[in-house]
Amino acid sequence: MKRWFCGFSSRINSSGATLPKPIDGKIVWEGANSFWVCGNWKKQQIITIFEGTVQLAIVGTCLAPYETLVELFQNAVRKNDYSQLIRLPGNYNLIVQNETDTYVFVDVAGLRPVFYAMYDDFIVYSSLGVALQQLLKAEVDPCWLANSLAGLTTLNNLQNRSPFCQVQAIPPGHYLQISSGKPTCKRYWHAPQEYSSFSEAAEKLREQLITAVAGRVRLYSNITSDLSGGFDSTTLALIAAKNLALPGDKLHTITVKSVSQNESEDVKWATHAAALYPNIESVMIQSHELPAEYSNLESIPLTDAPEPSMLDIGQISYEMGIIRSKGSQLHLSGEGGDAVLLASHSYLADLLRRAKIKTFFQHAYGWSRVSHLSPLALINGAFGLSFTSYRRWILQQARKLMTGQLSSQMLIDEHSVSEDMVWDSVPNIASWCTKKTVDLVATSLQNWATVARPFADSPGEQNSIVAIHGTAFHSLVQQQVAETFDVNLEFPFLDSLVIDACLSALPEERTNPFKYKPLLPKALESDLPQSIFTRTTKGDYTVDEIVGFRKNQAAIAELFETSLLGEMGLIDLRDLHAFMQQFSMGLAPGSWYFSQVLAMELWLRRVVEANSSFWMETKV
Repeated sequence: MKRWFCGFSSRINSSGATLPKPIDGKIVWEGANSFWVCGNWKKQQIITIFEGTVQLAIVGTCLAPYETLVELFQNAVRKNDYSQLIRLPGNYNLIVQNETDTYVFVDVAGLRPVFYAMYDDFIVYSSLGVALQQLLKAEVDPCWLANSLAGLTTLNNLQNRSPFCQVQAIPPGHYLQISSGKPTCKRYWHAPQEYSSFSEAAEKLREQLITAVAGRVRLYSNITSDLSGGFDSTTLALIAAKNLALPGDKLHTITVKSVSQNESEDVKWATHAAALYPNIESVMIQSHELPAEYSNLESIPLTDAPEPSMLDIGQISYEMGIIRSKGSQLHLSGEGGDAVLLASHSYLADLLRRAKIKTFFQHAYGWSRVSHLSPLALINGAFGLSFTSYRRWILQQARKLMTGQLSSQMLIDEHSVSEDMVWDSVPNIASWCTKKTVDLVATSLQNWATVARPFADSPGEQNSIVAIHGTAFHSLVQQQVAETFDVNLEFPFLDSLVIDACLSALPEERTNPFKYKPLLPKALESDLPQSIFTRTTKGDYTVDEIVGFRKNQAAIAELFETSLLGEMGLIDLRDLHAFMQQFSMGLAPGSWYFSQVLAMELWLRRVVEANSSFWMETKV
């Protein structure tokens, strides 16, 4: 984590003379309401504009022309409404300081979170939760850990929870207003209130996705990209290659030829895509060059939160070395494509609410065949969900937890109707979770149900937004790890305007059982070769995971001879070791939950070790 920012807002008339100073920080504006950017930000990632006594900072990737920003900012100052400034192409944070108030905006996906806390007579905010944890010497929040162990990342987001006590998070699509020393979170974003036709939504996606990639190409002189062979990374890579061809620049793409990717035909499709443009230089990484999954776990760096994908740190390190060797100033990832381009089966309940009965039965039957589910179970599940409010659904999950219905038995069937017909993520309790974990999660759900308000009024759309937030959460940690290798990693599919374009399509038109991701090929039918959209399969990386676990089983077992999570009373080590033994033989499903508990244990140890510091010891 080499790039972050922080700011202070005085609760009283204070000079700010006693404020702590961040390491490697550059002050943007001074005083009791000071703002700092810290680390190795690129010039194009920090934009500042001043209008009288009002100060603006845009941190991240904003693709709007500077002249447009100045004009919009001047209008915003006159109206005292800054929300339109966060609705521009790109992905960034917005910070505004006027004479009395501070405004801090978080993007729609939550890829650029901001945390805040009380510090003496100030409100301090930061793009890094661990920075505030160090400043306050805050303890890790056991309720946040329990929710995460149960797979409820979004519940933490909605409750303003961070991994640390005393530190709160601004939810995605919200901004923090600090007025007279009082912090208040307010929502500025709502999903599109009216649906567009399929053609109109596709045209919106085309415009925003091309802007997202082409705009970044203009900002950076050397671009690299993932090219897994799937729709999403392939689309971004080809848009980038097409834009780089005009000035005669090359695009270096990265494809991993692992056992799973070969079996899933990813490599075949990646090879086909790379051959479509002469300025693509494809790097094919052979499986024998890579450490197995679960290798080199001791080298996982400190991040803001635990993330299971970091358990493949050996492969990540290898890939980052190649990307850096190409002189990359920006690396594009297709992560986020699934979340914005697809909808969960919960949209079947939306069809019933909108009385689209014929479409409902067509899609229910179609998904039953594609997903190998009972059509009657899908139909009954959709009918039940369509009559269940968000708050009632939350309370149902809490009751099921308390009665043991959401136990490790659910992991036996990793793809069931009960997990498809939902408003939000279903809490799953693995066999190694203790009663304390169950009680913490159930209490959290019950408390939330009393005040809960979903991001959308229908289950399908709410679930789509939940998926976007969850993907952004995981992508953020990947981004922070990439920073430790001096790689600038970005996710164009998670740009706010790209999200809006996708959500403007009816859920049954952007997702259906008869065509995979129909919105994307329609959007780019005149811009990219349609052969890249003829694939009907999706990659599966289970083989790599099992092979990696078997190779590193002894080291992992040794690691779990003791456990910080165990000491906190959140997991039972005996049950965890029993699962590991079954998993090594390929007999135990639920590998994601094991990856989550392993990633969380390693993250806790990094927090305790605290090898990196974010603040100078002396005050200024």
